[in-house]
Amino acid sequence: MDFSILKTLTSLPGISGRESAVRQYVQQQVAPYADDVKTDPLGNLIVYKKGSSSKNLLLAAHMDEVGLMVHYVGADGFLRFVVVGGIDPRTLLAQRVTVHTAGGPLAGVIGTRPAHVTTEADRGKAVPVKDLFIDIGLSGAEAQTRVQPGDFVTLRREYEEFGSGFITAKSLDNRSGVFVLLEFLKEIKNPFYNIYAVFTVQEEVGLRGAVTAAYGVEADVALAVDTTGAADIPGTSPQDYITALGQGVGVTALDARTITHEGLFESLKRLCLEKQIRYQVRIAPRGGNDAGAIHLSKTGVACCALSIPTRYIHSNTEVQFKEDIEQTLALVLAVAQTDLAL
Repeated sequence: MDFSILKTLTSLPGISGRESAVRQYVQQQVAPYADDVKTDPLGNLIVYKKGSSSKNLLLAAHMDEVGLMVHYVGADGFLRFVVVGGIDPRTLLAQRVTVHTAGGPLAGVIGTRPAHVTTEADRGKAVPVKDLFIDIGLSGAEAQTRVQPGDFVTLRREYEEFGSGFITAKSLDNRSGVFVLLEFLKEIKNPFYNIYAVFTVQEEVGLRGAVTAAYGVEADVALAVDTTGAADIPGTSPQDYITALGQGVGVTALDARTITHEGLFESLKRLCLEKQIRYQVRIAPRGGNDAGAIHLSKTGVACCALSIPTRYIHSNTEVQFKEDIEQTLALVLAVAQTDLAL
């Protein structure tokens, strides 16, 4: 796998509803390998590749990342914002951001009242979003001229490889899933299924792109390639890890939005054993992904979420293990070439 592509993907801005930069890059990458490429009215990018059978496989990976949106530009030059997607406010304080304006991007820093002008009781509390602001280093008049309510904001943190096969970056959720589908489209030869690889929008705010995309595809089976929390860190008991880095692709049995079709779940596990693909069973009582929308489309679709374990998810320092991403790709390739017994 060419991880330089993942590096590029994580550098692109694309909060929910503002995924155009990611979509344009993905379209450039997939065009040579597709029989057809189109964008639907909501912004999903749908890539079709003909297979050897009449059966259809829907693959989904969402392009959007969690982020912020400006809702007020103060006379003092500081920006107030709302969060787009699920972000723990504890991860925002003192972080660098990019404010995307009509005139170009502006650097900024998230701040709040400093410790030396707060009480000891205040310093022991998490700072709520309403008490945070973005400092862009401009006067009030300059800020109000250059920034408008509705401008979106992305977290800033460069892709970096560290340790023994680990990577960290912002928006690994879910640019790593997008990366898997890109590599899949480049590698797959003569698939059994007709492939509909859909790069969805607005997953982080309610699986919205997956709803319309699944409705437009008559899928016999579907996979949502996404990330999932890995709590394999100090302070968490092993039974609460959900997934762990280095243990392979997460094959979902259950999460808050989906109970995986029994036949598909068993077929995926069996395929992993046959192809020597490292996997772990994902059971997550909280959280969901595009599978939650896809499996309810029309009369129902057999669908499973394949999850890449991710530490510190929904922050700008998400961490993944490269081999887990490789194992995810291996499973998607195997599924595309196999008439699954459901």
